[in-house]
Amino acid sequence: MPSALFTPIELRGLTLNNRIAVSSMCQYAAENGSAVDWHIMHLGQYAMGAAGLVMTEATAVSEVGRITPKCLGLYSDENEATLKRVIDFCREYGVTPMGIQLAHAGRKGSAHIPLDGGKPLAADENAWTTAAPSAIPFGPDWHVPQALSREGLATVRAEFVTATERAARIGFDLVEFRSNPCPS
Repeated sequence: MPSALFTPIELRGLTLNNRIAVSSMCQYAAENGSAVDWHIMHLGQYAMGAAGLVMTEATAVSEVGRITPKCLGLYSDENEATLKRVIDFCREYGVTPMGIQLAHAGRKGSAHIPLDGGKPLAADENAWTTAAPSAIPFGPDWHVPQALSREGLATVRAEFVTATERAARIGFDLVEFRSNPCPS
């Protein structure tokens, strides 16, 4: 039986040339949630290739929804403008549809990047109050998150909607939603 790997697939009107996807990979290179030249190099190399789809890294829908201070976000006009610059580059020189993974870290937020140990930030390291469905910490010695009320959950849902609208304006072909992104 021949492999379907190299055959096209349609996802809600988006046709991919094959079933190979470059998975989202946390880069921990953003500045205040905004994409930098690193993102042009990182995503641009894959956009030129033969994959059927390239996914951006987990992209926080709010500042509080980041895993680390270096995580990509899509919660401000600056975030949107810098990420649009990256995707415009990928469109100009690449051939591959681009997807984005929108995320909220929940209780896993306010942490050092993995290269620096991935442990929770201390108060003097600009830690932030995380938000999650319950006040249960991610693990021993982690921050206790603020338990979200119905209103808090509605706020997070609205942040996903707003980030999705930003992703559409940027021109992403596909949006994936995720909570608790990237293993620590």
